[in-house]
Amino acid sequence: MPLRTWLGFSGSPGEVAGFGPLSGGDCRRLGEGMAASPRTRWCLTVTDSHGCPVAHGCTRPGRGLPGPPGGNAAAWVAGVPLQWLETGGCTHQRESSCYRPPLSLQHLIRLRQQRCAFPGCGRPADRCDLDHTVAYHRGGRTCECNLAPLCRRHHEAKQAPGWRLEQDQPGQMAWRLPSGRSYTTCAEPYPV
Repeated sequence: MPLRTWLGFSGSPGEVAGFGPLSGGDCRRLGEGMAASPRTRWCLTVTDSHGCPVAHGCTRPGRGLPGPPGGNAAAWVAGVPLQWLETGGCTHQRESSCYRPPLSLQHLIRLRQQRCAFPGCGRPADRCDLDHTVAYHRGGRTCECNLAPLCRRHHEAKQAPGWRLEQDQPGQMAWRLPSGRSYTTCAEPYPV
């Protein structure tokens, strides 16, 4: 949910992965319930003015939530260690030499693109494969600039003859179908 919703400054809805959208009030109640567990870990995604994610950080379990309006929410946010997502040219700072991306990289890819990267597919990223745009065995990197969530159907389609997929920038996918049609997709924005 948007931080402004949690703090009571906005009624913007949030979303529960694998479930769907929730009203701002339901999000706050769900957050309060989750806060009761010392094992709960909170994540913060910073977006630009269009809702596209630009940075992300997660707290340690038991850190608690930002307080109510007038509380010390700014200090809470400042204490979340942020990682800036790659945009434009990739620096490969989180590249892994392994085929399977480390959990931290999987987490970043799935928050950058919350759904399958195929045009019009709504499958949540947490139920998708993390596909190497350029195949790993062909020199493709296990990096933000070469990974994207694809549901099993579109992962298999991408590998079929006549299909082509490129990722010119992290998260920007250029599809060419056997019919010759081309589509470009990018991450779906978060609510602002």
